[in-house]
Amino acid sequence: MALVRWKDRGEMSPWSALRDLEGQFNRLFGELGRDYDVFERVWSPAVDLKETDQAYTLEADLPGLKKEDIELMVVDNTITIKGERKQEEKVEEKGYHRFERRYGAFQRSFEIPGGFDSEKVTAKFEDGVLRVTLPKREEAKPKHIEVRVN
Repeated sequence: MALVRWKDRGEMSPWSALRDLEGQFNRLFGELGRDYDVFERVWSPAVDLKETDQAYTLEADLPGLKKEDIELMVVDNTITIKGERKQEEKVEEKGYHRFERRYGAFQRSFEIPGGFDSEKVTAKFEDGVLRVTLPKREEAKPKHIEVRVN
């Protein structure tokens, strides 16, 4: 049995074919830029977002940054990480053949479903990894409901 990609954007719309074509172009040019360095890429840190019964935990890889280079903002149900990794002085001497590490400003925003208690958010930056704990609001935490049989 073949798997069929699910479409939730009104596949009956006359514009759906154009959206599909746009998606294919984005994937093609994204792969070209990644594999062959045809397009200049902007650096963006890798982020993991994990959920437990009590909180959401966001971990961002920020190698080479200092605490002062990072800014965290919380608005409603959204957390934003913003910062900049500055390029070291470019060295023009023998032995350098390739420069692959990316530098520049970045900004990542994540909307947390159900929200979180912004007064209890904690952040820790250690060994180039930013760990942010976003405690769930009491009303968003799962509740155990006993089922009785009559």
